[in-house]
Amino acid sequence: MISIQGDQVNVSAKKTIDVTKELNKKAPDPVTEPTTAIQNHPVLSCFYPVGSSWQKKEFMAGKSKISITEDPHNSDIPIGIPNVQNISISLQKLLSEWYVMESSNSNILSINGIPGHQAILKAGSKQLVFVDKTPLIFIYARPGTADTKTEHPSGKPEKGEFSLLFEQSTNEFRFKKDKHYILGPSEFCDFKLQNENAWATIFQYRNCNYLRVIHGPANSPEAPVTVDGISAETPLPLFDDSKITVGKHVLFYHTEQDFNIAKHEFAFNPEHASEKLCLLCIDENTSEKYSFALPPAGKALYIGRDSHCEIHIDSKDVSRKHSQVIMYERSALVFDCYSTNGTFVNGEKIAKRMLHPGDMVTFGDTRFMFCYLD
Repeated sequence: MISIQGDQVNVSAKKTIDVTKELNKKAPDPVTEPTTAIQNHPVLSCFYPVGSSWQKKEFMAGKSKISITEDPHNSDIPIGIPNVQNISISLQKLLSEWYVMESSNSNILSINGIPGHQAILKAGSKQLVFVDKTPLIFIYARPGTADTKTEHPSGKPEKGEFSLLFEQSTNEFRFKKDKHYILGPSEFCDFKLQNENAWATIFQYRNCNYLRVIHGPANSPEAPVTVDGISAETPLPLFDDSKITVGKHVLFYHTEQDFNIAKHEFAFNPEHASEKLCLLCIDENTSEKYSFALPPAGKALYIGRDSHCEIHIDSKDVSRKHSQVIMYERSALVFDCYSTNGTFVNGEKIAKRMLHPGDMVTFGDTRFMFCYLD
């Protein structure tokens, strides 16, 4: 039985949850470059640029955490960005989902074109992650699955759709407006542009679709990426009959248009992402999530079996006052309060340890992920 005094999300007072008995077992050694896929299990693939080409790396079922840092020796995906230090992006797997999180204070993460600190990658989905201006494309799907696009005769797209039409073509390709798409020549692209060295993405923000370059300068004379002649180095809004240039290809964007809305109202100016933190617990029998909102920086709380603890865990494996957590900006310091069964961070027993988004912390037999509050 887990409860919390104060803010909580998706948790009823004194709600009982089942807790896995495998929490304290050592995770299997990670597999970073498998040779064969496990049948019927989704594979997490990452495409990232190396020079003018893309490199692919796959992570199989035995891998539960992935790190992206500038350290070439201790990172699953090493990345270097000029004038940016302390790069730290974590991917943590919980059940059938991957959580992508910014673990540092750099504010350099965006997901599918929109700045943020955290995103969820579900089976069968794709995420375009920018670390500053460096793109990483994550695909979490079973081997051999592909989403094929169908050509339609040129005409008015259905409500909630947009279409792309090659110049001097009579057929168009239709897409859902509320999803994101990648244009380019590579295998991970949703809309293939052959014989090109340019990549772009179309995504939605506040009911408007935007286009921006993915890799390389948008104003490159060899492979420009523009909307109505304007460089798409930063996201540009798309309107009915917008002319898109990706390298040598010219496309026209068509959609239902609200002509009462001025185009200047769609300048891309996203809100700052929430920096509220939480402890996330998942019932492994029902896959239901329980998010416990944590207080702001400078505050502290206790976790334990005692009903006076801010986070109360009714378990014989949890001590009455098991641990104390002191909050910092985008991090927390956790102390073990001489508990009987110990406090563990990422599988290691600790006396005290700094927590960063993506870390797994276990109190007795109850495991949480330290992450951002959705």
